[in-house]
Formats: sequence, structure tokens, C-alpha cells
Amino acid sequence: MSDAFIGLTIVAIGTSAPELATAIIAGIRNERDIAIGNLFGSSVYNILAILGAAAVAAPGGLAVNNHLLRFDFPAMLFVSLLCVPVFMTGHRVSRSEGAFFMGLYVLYLGTVIITRT
Repeated sequence: MSDAFIGLTIVAIGTSAPELATAIIAGIRNERDIAIGNLFGSSVYNILAILGAAAVAAPGGLAVNNHLLRFDFPAMLFVSLLCVPVFMTGHRVSRSEGAFFMGLYVLYLGTVIITRT
């Protein structure tokens, strides 16, 4: 198993579990701003602060695998852009849209498992 596979699956799910729990509880308690803020804040923090700190700490910076550039980065960009119309439509994410995003994640995860193991 590659380091990228472990990071994209096990580490990603493990580190995102607290955000998932917070978002679910906030949604149940009708505190949707907390759920959305938690998800956006976590994503921005992970991309900017964690990636930045890791690049500063690593001698010579971080090498980016070609597969990450060809598949994972475009997938992340596509899903991010896909969120824009969803968020603009009635300013809410419906259950069907949530199920659609969960299905996309399962498809992405399956692709990662098939292509990287």
C-alpha cells in the first residue's frame, strides 16, 4: 500500500471523524451554521495551515505524487465547484444532495482502493 493510499483513506477518515460527529450533532440540534462552519473551517485549516506547516518542516519541501496531481487534485476541485450551485439553491443542502455527495465519496473511495492497492 502506498503512503498516498493510507493518507487518502485511513488517515483522512480518522482525522475527519470528529468533524463528522460535530456536523451530525449540530444538524440534529438545528445548529446548521456550526455544522457548515466546522466543515469549511476544518477544510481550509487542513489545506492551508497543516499543508503549509508540513511543507515548512520537511527538508526540501513536500513531493507531490503524479497520481495526486492527475486524479485527486482535479477530483477535489470538481467536487468543490459542484458545491457552489448546491449551496446557492435555497441556501441549504437537501437530503438528496447530501446522499449524492456521500455516493460521490463512495465512488471516489472505491476508485482509490482499486487503483492504488
